[in-house]
Amino acid sequence: MPDFHQPVLLPTLHHLADTDLEEREGLVRELADTKPIALVIPALYAEIERKALPRMLKELSSVPYLSKVIFSMNDMDAKGYAKARKYFDKHLSGTAHEILWNDGPELDALHRTVARFAGLKHGHGKGSNVWMGIASLLAEGHNGVIVCHDSDILNYDRSMLWRLCLPVAHPGMGYVFAKSYYGRVRERMYGRVTRLLVFPLIQALREVFGSTPLLRFLAMTRYPLSGEFAADTEFLSKLGIAADWGLEIGMLCDVFRQAPSQRFCQVDLGGNFEHKHQHLGYDPETGQTDAASGLMKMGREVIRALMGHLWSDLGFSAEQRKLERLSDTYTATAKVLLTRYAHEATFNGLEQTSAEEHQAVSVFARLIKQVANECLKTPPTVANLPAWEALIEKVPDFADSLRDVRRARA
Repeated sequence: MPDFHQPVLLPTLHHLADTDLEEREGLVRELADTKPIALVIPALYAEIERKALPRMLKELSSVPYLSKVIFSMNDMDAKGYAKARKYFDKHLSGTAHEILWNDGPELDALHRTVARFAGLKHGHGKGSNVWMGIASLLAEGHNGVIVCHDSDILNYDRSMLWRLCLPVAHPGMGYVFAKSYYGRVRERMYGRVTRLLVFPLIQALREVFGSTPLLRFLAMTRYPLSGEFAADTEFLSKLGIAADWGLEIGMLCDVFRQAPSQRFCQVDLGGNFEHKHQHLGYDPETGQTDAASGLMKMGREVIRALMGHLWSDLGFSAEQRKLERLSDTYTATAKVLLTRYAHEATFNGLEQTSAEEHQAVSVFARLIKQVANECLKTPPTVANLPAWEALIEKVPDFADSLRDVRRARA
């Protein structure tokens, strides 16, 4: 049963009724005549060999209002790029689409330019793929709505798309940013980084540093790490984007700081999203963690991004006493939530995963302690790729260079 809860700082649009899909898409199509809608999908090359994309493309091929779909990809060679082009031409023939080969020789050079401008180490990740997908649309003059979807949604339904678009495209609503939320449940509860790390960490930060406006806002978000959002292009051109897994939490912080009050919202996409599930990167027999793989890497980058925004935006000083409390406070909060999740599983007849989740909390607590110690030595910063507006002001020929690269690959 849907609820009606409305957090003060965050307008929330609930899935209250099963609406007629054709009617809703017809409305969005009318709105798209004056506010065109484009979709960016960041992806690894390996996704074309997996189960999610064929279903997503079949659904997207029936959407009547998309002006263009950008597949912003990496981790492929020239042979893989050619194969990807054939793949998308076959499965999305009726919709304008383009592949960005981010680690190909031409775009890689532009990524290096962007990283140098931002003072960051060059590398390819989800955030940099999203950044280049958005940049490519802005460079060609797209003026309307840009939507972003993850590429691994196994049970994708095209109704998810109009739900994200409508709040930004509709002049009577006037939102500049819409963030998705949804469930992650099958035979068990998933969404481990959100449930076991982000939720209790935000509460621990509020207890240790005080309930600042930013932390109150983050506590109101239903799914901070969801990868699906829609945004007005003018607003999006002013946002920096984290290059790595800090993308989602960092973007929320930037939206809160830069968007006019009450003009960003969260949207219930309904049902349960079934994503590709990642391993924790922890060996229970040896107690060793693999910091470069699984949820460990994601967790670390999320913590770093959140700490950077808190320090930079709110002027926190790296007080040793408070930082030393953070890991223990997180653990105490997480244990309360673990009990509640176990009750949820019992109540709904789901698989019990308490032992595994206690293990995950222990690993995340260690990560928090490591990052806190790093903050004592070097105060964290917001490590964003630049906002499009800021880059173009200083490097005005970048848009032409990006257009030239894309024309050469067309």
